[in-house]
Amino acid sequence: MRLGNLQFDHPLFLAPMSGITDYPFRQLAREMGCGMVFTEMVSAEGLIRKGEAFLQIKKDEYPVSVQLFGSDPEVLAEAAQMAESMGADAIDINMGCPAKQVVITGAGADLMRFPEKVKGILIKVRKKVKKPVTIKIRSGWDGEHINALEISKIGEDCGINAISIHPRTREQGFHGRADWNLIGEVRKAVRIPVVGNGDVTTPSFAKKMFEETGCEGVMIGRGALGNPWIFGFKNSMPLEGEPAIPPSLEERKNMIHRHFLLTQAHYGEKGAVKKIRKHVYWYTKGLPFCAFFHSKLSGLREKEALFEAIHSYFDFVQGRNPCQSLESTESRSVTGQGGKVF
Repeated sequence: MRLGNLQFDHPLFLAPMSGITDYPFRQLAREMGCGMVFTEMVSAEGLIRKGEAFLQIKKDEYPVSVQLFGSDPEVLAEAAQMAESMGADAIDINMGCPAKQVVITGAGADLMRFPEKVKGILIKVRKKVKKPVTIKIRSGWDGEHINALEISKIGEDCGINAISIHPRTREQGFHGRADWNLIGEVRKAVRIPVVGNGDVTTPSFAKKMFEETGCEGVMIGRGALGNPWIFGFKNSMPLEGEPAIPPSLEERKNMIHRHFLLTQAHYGEKGAVKKIRKHVYWYTKGLPFCAFFHSKLSGLREKEALFEAIHSYFDFVQGRNPCQSLESTESRSVTGQGGKVF
């Protein structure tokens, strides 16, 4: 897959997720083989007002795309130009966020209700930015207004380089099943690359999306939570009939340590403890007796206490069955049977 001057041999991308895809998480995804990472959704107005205090791109993040949200064409164009000058390798305009606080400002998925406004935004941004420009869209506003094809064609006509589509409506949010058929329809309707997104939670689903839709790339969001291994080439694109290899308990524990070190270097120790707790929840989700462990996480506010609990929990699980794999524990998760604790 090519995106302007960028070329990807491994077109699996980390989706932009608010409060999650900060620098440490993006770095982990890259280390595991992710083709390109996206920043958290960045307010165009906030970027213009605060500059580097609002967005920081590390020199080792190549390639990284900055996702902007807003509704004013001039503001979005100026913010896109700023992001490019700050080191962004691509600019993504969010046209799919379903969050109420975003939609009421006329941004996110609300833009899909106004095709002419979309056209005006993309014309302005394309004139200001030399790097690749992409958009991330949904199916449409609701079941009666599915216009992903229309918006995609407008984007292509305005000179954007690729389209990412999450085939749920704004009304659906993250409920129901993503309609992968729509990804295939968009792929057939435009000549620029299409990146599919939605319900890719395992390596086999990534492979299936490529095969069923013909998309050039797959964007993974919630499927990467507690599972950066999904971006590994061997795991994400297994050979026909070859099962993906799940991470072992030891690999999970080591990944938590690596994630914490990156987070601590970025936010400091106290900030890292606060940030990492939700990731520890995801890394251990589905393991035996995880519910009890999770119930204690929010009360762990010091690094020593947090890692004492983490090591104690993993020692307990490994003591029950040291060879037990992620795949087997996910299929028969148990939580606190008989009042047992680690």
